[in-house]
Amino acid sequence: MMKRMVLAIAMTGACFSLQAQNIDDALRFSSGAPSGTARAQAVGGAQGALGGEASSMYINPATVGFFRTSDFSFTVGVPSISSTGTYQGVSSSDSRTNLNISNATIIWGGKRKKPGSKWQNFSGGIGVNRTSNYNQRTYYTGDIHNSSLSLNYYLAADAAGITNPNAQLGGDPDQTILAHSSALAYQTYLINPVTNTDGSFAGTFYSAAEATDNSVYVRQESTSFERGANTEFAGSFGANYNDKFYIGGGIGVPNVQYRRDLTWKETNLNTVATDLNYFTTTEVLRTYGTGINAKLGIIYRPVKTLNLGATIHTPSWIWLTDEYHTDMTTSTKSNGVHSFSSLDSRYDGLDDESKYTVRTPWKGILSATYLFAPSADTRKPTGFISVDYEYVDYASMHMRFKNNDGYDRETETDRNNSIKDTYQAASNFRVGGELKLHTIALRLGYSYYGSPYKISSLDGVRSYYSSGIGYRNNGFYMDLAFIYGSSTSYNQPYTMLANNMNYVTPDAAKIEKTSYTGLATFGWKF
Repeated sequence: MMKRMVLAIAMTGACFSLQAQNIDDALRFSSGAPSGTARAQAVGGAQGALGGEASSMYINPATVGFFRTSDFSFTVGVPSISSTGTYQGVSSSDSRTNLNISNATIIWGGKRKKPGSKWQNFSGGIGVNRTSNYNQRTYYTGDIHNSSLSLNYYLAADAAGITNPNAQLGGDPDQTILAHSSALAYQTYLINPVTNTDGSFAGTFYSAAEATDNSVYVRQESTSFERGANTEFAGSFGANYNDKFYIGGGIGVPNVQYRRDLTWKETNLNTVATDLNYFTTTEVLRTYGTGINAKLGIIYRPVKTLNLGATIHTPSWIWLTDEYHTDMTTSTKSNGVHSFSSLDSRYDGLDDESKYTVRTPWKGILSATYLFAPSADTRKPTGFISVDYEYVDYASMHMRFKNNDGYDRETETDRNNSIKDTYQAASNFRVGGELKLHTIALRLGYSYYGSPYKISSLDGVRSYYSSGIGYRNNGFYMDLAFIYGSSTSYNQPYTMLANNMNYVTPDAAKIEKTSYTGLATFGWKF
């Protein structure tokens, strides 16, 4: 217990060092982007009142009630995310592209069961929908004076009150503390003990990055490689009452698979005598889990050309497991190259593991679709304009830890208070339209996702611009879409722990991301 409490206290200031179960996890699994078929994404994801679109059931299950014939479709996506990181006045870029199955949905259309009944049909659907894509690479670099992550390692060790460095910093699994930070630095000679004249431990440490005059000048590099997705398996039903009211409900089972490899490297640039050549630390985090949620929706058609919809999404309760370890390699002039892993501090040599639950926010959605009245002359254009408004209160996210001990209760309270202090409610808007001429359809869309952060300087706003084309004939359809997205965020690599050496916290890195996604949907009505 004491080991875990010391680790938590020491790591509060070292933001780069791996912290499982932090509030970023809650946001990562609570926020999404336009998803569904190529047609749905081409119109900006504005599908909450759009009948006849299979993937609308993931937004408003009442749309399933529009289907009187059955429908099967699958969607292939090729997302590419490019990022530019600006740190210490230096800009650097990186990118990643992958191929995935974005959506697959089957809907069984229903027909009127009783002659004369105002209940026109009952329909149902099942499918899988990728709601979030985590595949991306982010890189930034810059040179900095009087700051180094290695300084936090020795300051954390000082604060821990270590009396036996060889045992407590990685040498004895029964005693090891700071296994993901200071223990690695000690075992690779990145930090070293200050000794008395008789060779005994003086109770404090120093960093190999400190020159003989205590100055520090290093080049810092951060590389983050993320992969995975939040994929929802869903089942929905919908009913049509007199072609005026449509009601529906559904159950969703989100499945989270996420991995992040985060590497931090520092290279000595100091012209004053310094022991450090370079050090690299890599943190590997894998998160996986499954949850459940529910959706309820209605659509009202006051006239044949207008659909008005309302939907409520319950929170998702997601049961998650984190597996993580940290590796470090250090090169110094006095000791050469040494490597050590947090796995070496365990008897079983396995990843550290923690289990917890994330509760995502409630969502409320209002939707409207205006339909251009069909004409008997198929040469004349038809189509629609659709809009969604979505309200999400990110401050209502909640984390719960598995172990009901004093440490977990304290950490749980701290994390949930941080969520309330950091996040706010956000409004999201989606709008799009389709123009159809005989068998060909042209589409445009736009979506705006408001910032979840209370602090305006953190930004967090995301925008997506979309377009597409579709073909429909004799029960077969094919849709293509292209989506461009942009966002800006800030990454604080670490916060310098309290010290009397005027060592400083670096400015946050600015991360500008652009995404380019191509989609193709193939479907059949039967």
